[in-house]
Amino acid sequence: MDGEDQMTTRDRDILRTLAAEIAELAQDPVQQERIDGWKALNSLEPVRPMLWITEIPWREFEDDVTELRAQCADARARRVERGLRRKIFTARKLRVDEVLATDFYVNRAIEGGGYGVEFKEERIEQGAAFIQSHHFLPVMKELDDVKKIKMPELRCNAERTAERVAFFEDLFDGILDVKEAGVRQQSFVDWDLIVTWTGVTEALMDLMTRPDYIHAIMRRLTDSFLSAMTQLEEQNLLSYPHPLDRVHSGAAGYTDELPQPGADPEHIRLIDQWGGVSPQIFSDVSPEMHEEFALQYEIEVLSRCGLNYYGCCEPLHNKMHLMAKIPRLRKISVSAWCDVAKAVSEAEQPYVFSHKPSPAILAEDAFSQERAAEDMRDRLAKSGDMPSEFIMKDISTVRGDVNRIIAWCDMANRVIREQA
Repeated sequence: MDGEDQMTTRDRDILRTLAAEIAELAQDPVQQERIDGWKALNSLEPVRPMLWITEIPWREFEDDVTELRAQCADARARRVERGLRRKIFTARKLRVDEVLATDFYVNRAIEGGGYGVEFKEERIEQGAAFIQSHHFLPVMKELDDVKKIKMPELRCNAERTAERVAFFEDLFDGILDVKEAGVRQQSFVDWDLIVTWTGVTEALMDLMTRPDYIHAIMRRLTDSFLSAMTQLEEQNLLSYPHPLDRVHSGAAGYTDELPQPGADPEHIRLIDQWGGVSPQIFSDVSPEMHEEFALQYEIEVLSRCGLNYYGCCEPLHNKMHLMAKIPRLRKISVSAWCDVAKAVSEAEQPYVFSHKPSPAILAEDAFSQERAAEDMRDRLAKSGDMPSEFIMKDISTVRGDVNRIIAWCDMANRVIREQA
């Protein structure tokens, strides 16, 4: 928003009208029911599975759907408008447990972060789809290149932050509760980053041929992230984690277990927040190598957080004994490639199973609700007593048909209600 001209009166009226609709929807008692459901789930209490959908390829269809089509003329106003329209559409059309609230968070302008390593890539475009294919070209090849990973020097730009907050306070005055927000969770995407610097095949080969090189990368990357965590805490740049729409690659993080006892609402600590990691590239890496080249470093991050989430697309059924080593681990990703029954049988303690059915079913020539429902029922049956959430995500395409998303949500809601 900084440095741009003031939006037109018409744009402002459009945004305020949408904000008023959100404020009205937020008063529905179902919002508190959903919050209570998330809290119970995240505390491992018996509760029906909770439902979530995210990473929707909105651009495929939003210009063809009246409720989603942006009307603002100014580019910055259109960005805000699209976000508001998507929230309203989700609340009105998609039968999921996303909570709609009057809070409107404005992130502080925190500078001096990042790792300083530029990546090079080749992309394969997929039309207007949300996801593209990426081929990363190595920019980190030798041990000496590890020095490219810089240590952060964080600072909050108070002036830019104040400008951002003032802009939205003026825009949404009396409609939404504009709140300045610092960092609300700790998400360490270690191996997602590394392969963008080294290349995917190269990194996996180096696990065997150049282990010292990989350890050097992980050591410096972890130290950089830990330094950022410390600076955020010391400079009071952390915020209360609720309401937290999403924990790492999972769903909502509402819980009564955070902040931890002794918390000062004026100075949030790392132990008062959720943490999360996801070494997705380690799907076919042995448990021993997973622990050596990922987990031992990730635990340094997660040990500083109050509750933790682990995983994304990588199947973890052969590594449940490793999950038991993670302090305060509460949620585990159960991807489309996970053997659910084996994960349950080898789990050493209860977790929230964060189920992620394959989004490929939404991209087929015809969407089969029957097969999608069968997959969900099978997952629920195999999950036993493990509390569960279902997340449809990583949706690369729905063939431009928004009705597929609506139908999946209706189906998933129906299957979940069968379990009540």
